[in-house]
Amino acid sequence: MKTDGLKLLWGCFFFAPFICSSASLVLWGSGPGTNAPAAASNTVAIAAGSSHCLALLSDSTVIAWGNNAYSQTNVPEGLSNVVAVSGGFYHSLALKSDGSVSAWGRNSHQQSAVPEDLSNVVAIAAGGEHSLALLTNGTVINWGKYFDDNAGIYLVKSIPVDRTNIIAIAAGSDHDLLLKADGTVSSWGLNQDGQSDVPPDLTNAVAIACGGYYSIALTGDGKVIAWGRNNHGQTDIPPGVSNLVSISAGYEHNVAVSSNGTLVAWGAGLDGQTTFPGGISNVLAVAAGVTHSAALVDDGIAPLPFSLENPIYTNGVFNVSVKTRIGKAYRLEYKDDLSDTNWTLLPSQAGDGNKINLNAPSAVPKRFFRVLEY
Repeated sequence: MKTDGLKLLWGCFFFAPFICSSASLVLWGSGPGTNAPAAASNTVAIAAGSSHCLALLSDSTVIAWGNNAYSQTNVPEGLSNVVAVSGGFYHSLALKSDGSVSAWGRNSHQQSAVPEDLSNVVAIAAGGEHSLALLTNGTVINWGKYFDDNAGIYLVKSIPVDRTNIIAIAAGSDHDLLLKADGTVSSWGLNQDGQSDVPPDLTNAVAIACGGYYSIALTGDGKVIAWGRNNHGQTDIPPGVSNLVSISAGYEHNVAVSSNGTLVAWGAGLDGQTTFPGGISNVLAVAAGVTHSAALVDDGIAPLPFSLENPIYTNGVFNVSVKTRIGKAYRLEYKDDLSDTNWTLLPSQAGDGNKINLNAPSAVPKRFFRVLEY
């Protein structure tokens, strides 16, 4: 069977990067984060810190490069079975398939001090001097410090009380975002530039990202909403930008992927971080730092023409909506451990050009799903 492509969901209802037969890493901008090692050729996911980069390799190990003043690129020896990475200002995080988290780098405000009892994690986000983890039950855990502009001190901020049905998290310099399954967004933390003032009319959000002192959200119709500091045009969405499928916010610039696999970038660009190489296409994922940007480009299959929406795990059942194409079939598959090479296959459904719902009972709190089109 020849497949046109597949998308992977992990942790029951969280999106992970595309799976592809072969991918290459493209870097642009300035600084040490643009000097990738040769081993990065086996990259399946990327993350950018302020001036360093992380790459998750196909064997579930991690490499890092760039500024190492605080050992943020010194990946712990023996780190394996990793399913996601995230880069903060000067620290790094890795999520393992067993739901545990590893952290390294600067720890001046305990941002790398992972809570001893932390488990069942399905998503991570590294901020300025703090870190976030999303658990299988929708609970969000934070550690480290946020800067309180009024008090002039660092302190741990409380998380909003309503944190049920959370499907994504994002961390900025001193503020954070939560995306709920109903497409609404909430925020907390420093707000001197309005970065935590979520637009009241923001609905149907499918992805979120925090810049240094601003925020962006991707909606289900492929548009971007932005708010907060705008000293370099980072919240001025370029005219005509639409049909986006992925976003990443750096310190003062953004990089996004269009549905046709091409790039869009805006915001601060004096260091070349918004001037991406010409002719780049088949982009799978992007990551924005301070003065550099990165893109993972598929060398094997074209960008997937179908989209996944509203993944959610409720009452023991996983559901996801799939926008289909006529003449194609769609199937949900799962496994309980990413190190397992076999997927459990579920019945397929025919595409008719409309959205269909794929679902599966899941008795375990964490399971890895993927959707195939063929």
